[in-house]
Amino acid sequence: MNRSRLKLICILFLVSLLVWVGEIVYLAQQNAATPDRIKAAENQRRNRAEIEYQKEIRAFEQDYDKKKHLATGKTVFDRIYNTHGQSIADFILRISDEALPESWSSDVKVEEFTHFILLIYLPHTSRQVAPAQVISYLGPILEYCGWLLTDIAVFDNTHQSYLFFDRPMLVEIKKNGQLPENLLSRAEKQGQSFTQFNSITIECEKHESHLFLPIEVAGPSGIVTCYALLDTGASTTTLTYEVISKTGFDNLQNAPRRSFNTANGTMSCPIVTREVNVGGFRQTIEVAVNQKDEMNLLGVNFFKGMDYIVDFQNSAIYLWGK
Repeated sequence: MNRSRLKLICILFLVSLLVWVGEIVYLAQQNAATPDRIKAAENQRRNRAEIEYQKEIRAFEQDYDKKKHLATGKTVFDRIYNTHGQSIADFILRISDEALPESWSSDVKVEEFTHFILLIYLPHTSRQVAPAQVISYLGPILEYCGWLLTDIAVFDNTHQSYLFFDRPMLVEIKKNGQLPENLLSRAEKQGQSFTQFNSITIECEKHESHLFLPIEVAGPSGIVTCYALLDTGASTTTLTYEVISKTGFDNLQNAPRRSFNTANGTMSCPIVTREVNVGGFRQTIEVAVNQKDEMNLLGVNFFKGMDYIVDFQNSAIYLWGK
């Protein structure tokens, strides 16, 4: 019986040993494969992270390309729009200068602090431009400035308003890029009645290649009406001794003097002050006294604060306040 028990114990020991050895072999195999599994898992995690990183980079680049004009300007209009430290009027003018043809010009008037009116001037060498063509240039202006502008007026080559787009019209143009016939007709009628910034036409007399325009000179002792040669190359208006003596009591001997270069050489003239009226525009200016001949010259000092167009063909000057 002892032998049988001993045999059973031996068998159980052998079975346990086999199980233990099998477990050791299994664990050894598992432990041998663990570094490879860890490495494979880490590589897989790293690859997923790289893929996600590349996706984020692409998304960031796409978002940057889409929005970078907000800082730098995708177009010239965007760059102007994002310029800081400028007045509203200056902003509108810069947008308009880019949008309009190079030969056109513009100005901005402000009424009641918040009503901005854009004035568009055609060059004095061209006639009226068709309304549809004018509208074709307004797109960028309204895109960036439409929330500021209340009206747009367009002036012809003599600085007379012939188109006037009010707020509802501007909204329609921004929305559809054009105006229906009834609104076009109204824009033309409003343009003809919008005379606030129109020029005054000064009819002149032409002698050879020179224009002589009527002027009124006022001083302490009277008013004289005469003609003066328009001389845009002269810095100072020059009036004859006769005109000066009839309009004031100046002591020309003690008056300050200034030298001028003329076609006949250098001329020294006394300087006095007079009020000069041209077409209703009055300016109190310095006047040089011409003591040598009977020529009156209207110089550019009269036009300070004003603009003008000289029309030699029609012997006229178009004059308006800035």
